[in-house]
Amino acid sequence: MTALLIDHETIRELLARLEGLKGDARREVIFTAAIESGGIFHGPVAGNAALHLHRIPVVAATEDKAIDAWIRKARDMIDDDLPAAL
Repeated sequence: MTALLIDHETIRELLARLEGLKGDARREVIFTAAIESGGIFHGPVAGNAALHLHRIPVVAATEDKAIDAWIRKARDMIDDDLPAAL
């Protein structure tokens, strides 16, 4: 039931905006998305950076690793949403 609460189209759009971005540009897109959606994105506190965006939470050692983990998790979620081949 939780999957129904996740806006897959918004996640697809964000992943498309992140495509090809690196460093500060990528962090800016994520930071802005977190602000606009009520998410969380903060640098390492007690050794961990946290990113909770569009109901997808991740924790990693750095902001960049958190973004990488979020992208992987978001892509997996979107892939799971695709219909099975007939």
